[in-house]
Parts: sequence; C-alpha cells; structure tokens
Amino acid sequence: MQDLVDLHRAVSTEFGGHQAQPGVVESQFGLLNAVQRPQITTLGREAYATFPEKVAAFIFALLSYRPFRGGNRRLALASLFAFVQLNNRTIDTRVFDEKTAETLFKKAAGHREMGIPPENIFREFREMMSRAIVSA
Repeated sequence: MQDLVDLHRAVSTEFGGHQAQPGVVESQFGLLNAVQRPQITTLGREAYATFPEKVAAFIFALLSYRPFRGGNRRLALASLFAFVQLNNRTIDTRVFDEKTAETLFKKAAGHREMGIPPENIFREFREMMSRAIVSA
C-alpha cells in the first residue's frame, strides 16, 4: 500500500491535475481492496489465474474505488506499467495505445455513473490486458 501512496505522490507532483493532492488517501478500504484484489482465492482456487487477469483486477479496483483524492487514473496508468515491468513483462503500446487507455480508464472509473455493469468493463479490461501484455 505504501508503494502506491509513494507512486501517487510522485505522479501527482510530476503531472499535477486540478484535483491532485499528492499522497492523500481518501479510502483506505479502496486502497487495500486494490492491492489485495489480484490475490483473491475462492474455494482454494485463484479468482484471477493468469497474469493479465491479475493486472486487470488490480487496475480495475484502483479505478473503481478511487482510493486517492484526485489523480486516480494517472496513478492507475503508472501502476499498470510498474506492475507489468516488475513482473518482467511490458505493454505493447500498438495494442494499448494512449486513446485506448484513456477510453477504457474513463469507463472503468465512471462505470457507476454511466450505468455500465462492472462485469462488462472488467471483461473488456481483461481482454485488452490479455492482448497487450507481452514478455519483456
């Protein structure tokens, strides 16, 4: 959790934004949920068995729960690249380009307001991560 607070602080300081408050956690529950989401098991089996599913679960939880006071989408994007890099993978930016990322992140962050079922957004995110994440 502290790594995400530090990353939020760095991203907010570097890129700003009109609501960015570097390192200010608004929802400890949301932050904990995002960190723990990829590790969930159900009846002794991993809920998210593949690496792209784990990435999608983590980033979707960050975007859905908005644990920080501003800058959650910027944090999610930085976290996405950090998560895959820490696991010796990379994002193919020809598949997951800037426009695709912006559209998907906005949908994930605002699915409640837009009336889109979360499972639809998560499915889209999972499929995109399956195509975009490649070995480094």
